[in-house]
Amino acid sequence: MDFVDPNARALSDNYYGWAKETYEHLGFVFAVGKQASANANQPLEIVEIRIGGPREDDLAHCPLGDLRTMRRALAVYISERDMQQLFVKSLETPDIRDEQGIPFQIFYGISANSHAFWSITNARKVIGYAPEDNSEIRFQALIAEHIAAAQKQGTPS
Repeated sequence: MDFVDPNARALSDNYYGWAKETYEHLGFVFAVGKQASANANQPLEIVEIRIGGPREDDLAHCPLGDLRTMRRALAVYISERDMQQLFVKSLETPDIRDEQGIPFQIFYGISANSHAFWSITNARKVIGYAPEDNSEIRFQALIAEHIAAAQKQGTPS
C-alpha cells in the first residue's frame, strides 16, 4: 500500500502483528463500554499508538545503497521529542472521542517525515499533534551516502 491511515484494517503475517491488532480490538471493546463486568456500559478512554521507528541508528544499519530499506526507515522515523509530545497530548487532551462519540483513537507514532506512508491526520486533528522533526532533514548526510552508494552500484535513485 502506498499510504495507510489508522482506519485501515491492520493485517499481519506474524504473531507479533496479530497480537497488536488483537489488543487494538480489545481496546475498542472497553471504549464502547460493552465489557462483561460490574462496570458494564462504562466506557474507558483508549488511545492506541502504532510506534514507527524510534531509533536514531536505523538508517545507519540499512545496507549502504539500499534505497528501498532507507526509504522505509525514513518514512517511519519518530524522534524522541515528537514521541514525547504524542504521548503527553494523548494523555492530556480532554476529549478523544471519534465521530461516533466513542473515546477510542489509533495514532501512528511518526515525525513529520516528507515521505511518510502512515497518516497522522487524526492525531493532528484530535489531540493537536504537531511533530517538529523530519527524518530527511535529520539524516541528510546519511541519505547522501546511501544515494552515492546506490549510484555507484548502478541502482536508480
